[in-house]
Amino acid sequence: MLEIDDFRERIEKRLGRILNIAPIEKGFSFEKKFKLTIGQGNYVVRLAPFKSLVSKTLEFELMSKLCENGVQCNNPIVMFKNEEQESVCSVFSYLPGFDAEDCIAKIPTEIQYKIGVDAGRDLKRINGLSRETNDWKKRKWKKHEYCVRRYLDQSYRFKNDKKVMQFIETHYDKSESDRDYQQHDDFHLGNIIINERRYGGVIDFNNCDWGDPLHEFVKLEWITWPVSNTFAHGQIEGYFGKRHIDEVDCNQISVYIAMSILSTIVWTIEFHPHTWENIEPRIQSILDHFDYFESIRPKWAT
Repeated sequence: MLEIDDFRERIEKRLGRILNIAPIEKGFSFEKKFKLTIGQGNYVVRLAPFKSLVSKTLEFELMSKLCENGVQCNNPIVMFKNEEQESVCSVFSYLPGFDAEDCIAKIPTEIQYKIGVDAGRDLKRINGLSRETNDWKKRKWKKHEYCVRRYLDQSYRFKNDKKVMQFIETHYDKSESDRDYQQHDDFHLGNIIINERRYGGVIDFNNCDWGDPLHEFVKLEWITWPVSNTFAHGQIEGYFGKRHIDEVDCNQISVYIAMSILSTIVWTIEFHPHTWENIEPRIQSILDHFDYFESIRPKWAT
């Protein structure tokens, strides 16, 4: 079991007496998350199984580097491990504000756009980190082939699925770039904070990877666009420095979105079937949006 009390003494020795502990319930993460109030400040604690020590250490180090590069994210404070309880505890600064997915509709559109621009610039800073590996596209294709097999093994089918799979097969660019770039890989309104009608930062780096930065825009289509198309346009402006994305990038983004339809179907049916009634209409909306990928230009890319 992941328990905050297993680390309470060490946290208080480092930061001071804990005045309040509030669980953070949102999200599908295997971790347990808490907001701690200590003295005059708030902190976020993430508890993960001990088997994830290596990945949590890398995430901690990455976020330290991102903070140094000006990204507005939770600043890493300290990490503890408890081998006896088989758990890892990471403590971060707390980003004040509210979940953008819940509150952005209450904000005037011109401010939504400005927040989107600032978020796009922050995403660009995240993607600015790179490493000399360049195997992400190969790994991505292997995952896609697995998802196709799993999709064909279950009973659900969506209209024109063969057409969509053929589009992916024909248009996926398997040529690797010179290096892989840092991906947040879950950049959307649900992981963006708004504080006093301003961009407050981005949270939840536990899905981060190294690869093609254009993959970041899959979640813009799935989650951000339906909530605030104004924010989405702003994010594009902030990231690309323009509102119109060129055809090559549009093609690659559209392929990633098409791939995500299959992976989302497999993932939802296998692990979260109770959410299917909400997911299926969104899948159909995306298929309609792209006319079953007869069109490769998202509405937010114009």
